[in-house]
Amino acid sequence: MKKFFLLSAAALVAVCFASCGKEDNKTNLDEAVEDGFYVAGDATGVTELKPAYMMTAGTNEAADQTKRTGMYEKYIVLQGGKDFDLKLYEAGKKTRYSATLASFTPEEGSTIYGEDPQMAIFKGALKTGDSAPAMKVSETGLYHIVLDLNTAGDLTDAQIIVAPVKWGVRGAMNGWGFTEMTATSASNDGITYTIKDAEMPKGGEFKFAYGSAWKITLDDAGKVRANTNLGNVNEGKAEDALAAGGKNIKVEKGGLYDITLTFKLAAGEIGSSYKSTITLTQESTLPDEMYMIGAGIQGWNLSAGGDAVAMHPFHSQPGQFWAVRYIEAGQGFKFSPINTDWGKDFTDLGNGKGFTVSDGNCFVAESGLYTLQVDYANSKVIVEPAVIVGMAEPFGNGDWNKDLESARFTINGKLASFTTVAAGEQIRTCVVCELSGDWWHAEFIPKDGKIVYREGGNDPEKIAVAAGQTITYDFNAGTGIVK
Repeated sequence: MKKFFLLSAAALVAVCFASCGKEDNKTNLDEAVEDGFYVAGDATGVTELKPAYMMTAGTNEAADQTKRTGMYEKYIVLQGGKDFDLKLYEAGKKTRYSATLASFTPEEGSTIYGEDPQMAIFKGALKTGDSAPAMKVSETGLYHIVLDLNTAGDLTDAQIIVAPVKWGVRGAMNGWGFTEMTATSASNDGITYTIKDAEMPKGGEFKFAYGSAWKITLDDAGKVRANTNLGNVNEGKAEDALAAGGKNIKVEKGGLYDITLTFKLAAGEIGSSYKSTITLTQESTLPDEMYMIGAGIQGWNLSAGGDAVAMHPFHSQPGQFWAVRYIEAGQGFKFSPINTDWGKDFTDLGNGKGFTVSDGNCFVAESGLYTLQVDYANSKVIVEPAVIVGMAEPFGNGDWNKDLESARFTINGKLASFTTVAAGEQIRTCVVCELSGDWWHAEFIPKDGKIVYREGGNDPEKIAVAAGQTITYDFNAGTGIVK
């Protein structure tokens, strides 16, 4: 974009020494105006086109988080009941941009708008010039403004969206649901959002979001979407720079955290107006790992490199673990949070279910494929017949329903298999058991002949599958075959 510059530093010094004294030099660099779109009007609380009020180039979430030509965004506090508009400052000329805003609430469960804020936002077709109507919001607060000029011609109209913003967190502390943060009063000089005692597992991840959503969709085809979340620019701690649609924020230790997000209106990218801190206030006493040991597993050598088999942490469920295993009747087994020595091993934790305990070991009544579960936080051990379910079109499960019986794998001895009913761009499979929350809390996929477990991570890699292919898992051998 073209810039309107003040005098260069060298020229400015020369002018000052020649024509003014020290007390007369009152140049305000904040009033240097750069070409671009600005949020302006009484609702902003200022009359100048200051750099902090200029919109930044918009990011299209639907196009792999790339910048979209003609799309602009800004988070800003607007005063209720007062007018505002957008002004394009270009080569010294100001042009007014506005819209007649109407309330829009996405239909719940919509294919296109399903991940949008399930609340009223405001949108309208773009109008320009002095006759364009003024915009206003009824309540003072922080708002997300999106302007799309429809430069590519792929939308029905050029448009403006104004969405109320109440920040919260989505992540391991709430099963990737949504928890609204407590906020101080709204001001462009600063807002502080806080949440205390958020429980996170070791390696737990989260992001900031508003409206229980990840994005706002601008069109009925889903071609253009603005992010409604903040994450890290880089992988790492919360103190790293933030960005719209950034990477998950990750903690190192399990425990209780105080999380703070601060907003202060600033020029530049969206993340320039935000900072965050995350502080561990109480480290968790729950184990980060859990193992199975015994003749019913693969042997009794409990030492590093021995016979212990690691269980998998449930996603977003601290202190809870699961594993699928073929176990023969009469072959004992037990559990341990360490795999290097005896002393912390246990059987039922006082609340066993689905097995018996004899001579200090666990036993199942019949040989079969079982899901073993440990809830260390609530002293529970559960063993139940394994139920494996596939998601989405390849399994005839377009509603992603973990209770759909027709999407269950067939169990035959040590093997679980399913022949796909349709092609799909990804395989998503999970264990359904008593402790599992959302289906993806116990998810895994086949890759290169092996089973890859999601555990506490992000969505798994996409593995395409054709109709009529058979997926077979052997959990004891750790193999996942597609053919």
